[in-house]
Amino acid sequence: MLKKNDYTSNSLIYGIVLVFFMLTTVTAGAMEQYPYFDPQKGYGIENDARPWFDGKDYPFFREMYNGKSLKPQEEGSYQNFPKESVPVRVVLGKVVRIYDPFIPAVHGDGAGTKGNPREFSPKNPTQASSDSIKRGQTLYNTYCAACHGEDGKSNTVAVEKGVPAPPITAFFQIPTAAAHLYNKIKYGSFFQEPRGFMPSYGAQTSVRDRWDMVNYMMSDTFGKGSSQ
Repeated sequence: MLKKNDYTSNSLIYGIVLVFFMLTTVTAGAMEQYPYFDPQKGYGIENDARPWFDGKDYPFFREMYNGKSLKPQEEGSYQNFPKESVPVRVVLGKVVRIYDPFIPAVHGDGAGTKGNPREFSPKNPTQASSDSIKRGQTLYNTYCAACHGEDGKSNTVAVEKGVPAPPITAFFQIPTAAAHLYNKIKYGSFFQEPRGFMPSYGAQTSVRDRWDMVNYMMSDTFGKGSSQ
């Protein structure tokens, strides 16, 4: 006759074995249902024109900071938006859909040349009005002046303490200055090669914010006077 303690021990062992068996069965069943991945053909899902993942060793688990999307969104790659599914704004009584996702769009083998975000050439939808320039000055002094200075020459305490923030006035002379500055505000320089320290402000600023800053930087009033 089994003692009470022996009976309890046997019941516990049987319970553990049963749980282990059930977990094994469920896992095996889930694996059978999970789609097979072929690096060349993807998961074989209908209407999927390209693989979900190219089989390369991307650093997904570094706090997701350097991770690349399995199917990165690229500007202009998706046009058939479901009704009322994207942000909208009203301009002069007309509803305008906004599509400018804050995603470092990747291209080809990485994120553009030498790891840079793909810098498309956005067109400035705003006018460099006095209101836009004044608003851009306030935003520039909020986000940029701490490192680059109110005059863009980077004579700042941050630079003296070791932050490698270069003068930005030279950028104003290049043919693609407006698009370059817009992308720089949106994406920062962390994703560039060699990597910089400028954070991206795509999450903190709107499309209008960024273009207002560009209008201010490209104006004759840049670095003059106060935004107050």
